[in-house]
Amino acid sequence: MPWLAFFAVSFFWGTTYLATRIGVQTFPPFLMAAIRQGVAGICLLLYFMFRAYQLPSKQDLKSFFFTGIIMLAGGNGIITWGMQYVDSGLTSLICALTPVWIVLFNLLIGKKEQINGLTIFGFLICLAGQVLIFSSRLGSHQSEHFWMGIVAIVFSNLLWAIGTVYSKHHVSSVHPLFSSGFQMVAAAIVLVFFSVLLGETNQAISVSFESIMSVAYLIVFGSWIAFGSYMYVLKKLPASIVSTYAYINTAVGLLLGWYWLSEPMNVQTIGALLLTVLGVYLVGKSTQIGNYKQQTTDR
Repeated sequence: MPWLAFFAVSFFWGTTYLATRIGVQTFPPFLMAAIRQGVAGICLLLYFMFRAYQLPSKQDLKSFFFTGIIMLAGGNGIITWGMQYVDSGLTSLICALTPVWIVLFNLLIGKKEQINGLTIFGFLICLAGQVLIFSSRLGSHQSEHFWMGIVAIVFSNLLWAIGTVYSKHHVSSVHPLFSSGFQMVAAAIVLVFFSVLLGETNQAISVSFESIMSVAYLIVFGSWIAFGSYMYVLKKLPASIVSTYAYINTAVGLLLGWYWLSEPMNVQTIGALLLTVLGVYLVGKSTQIGNYKQQTTDR
């Protein structure tokens, strides 16, 4: 069962890039993200309330609302907007750097992660991978909207990393899926606000059947199955194994974008994928070594 759950996380979270890319072709991005988070969150809350779970404390609720707004409204909402202009494969490759941002933010807040030679080497390998992929796409993407989408995706990853670090250091005893329900609802409220502010609700909306199905897919497979499986494998498998899901996500996103939407797949893209995965792996490995040395010193 743990390995089946790991497969669900690795595969289904990788497919969400394709589903999002299809959805935003006809769906206003912030409204689409609001519907996804709102429906998924309300259903989760109703499920746990039906089972008579006790409401979280005010302190827990504040924490859930903060992480929901930062990670789901900020991270997921902004990346949804950016994917109007950036293909799913390139998005998945940029998102592969999220573990690196998490390490950096951990360092900034003064925790015990340390930078060593391997960390720096890993950062440089990641940078080489990103330079390679962007240099191969420069000729085909010169529009202002493309670069706005890139900036939005990078910014969304930074917000996701900030929320992850915050969550890591604000542990709660509330069931993870119950807390996720509050996070999703808080995010949906903020996303609706921005959707109205940007005039998405005022324009004539004519969504396609494919876009509607993509939102349904994101709710069921992205928010419920994949996230629920993630919470399960964290308890059943070593963290070093669980962290590899990010690499598989990227490969799945690239392959599906190439196969389903005919997105670019060439030697540069494959090389960028390999360099990015290697770099992220080295950064993760360096933090494990640094933590071990710190623990040894503390003794």
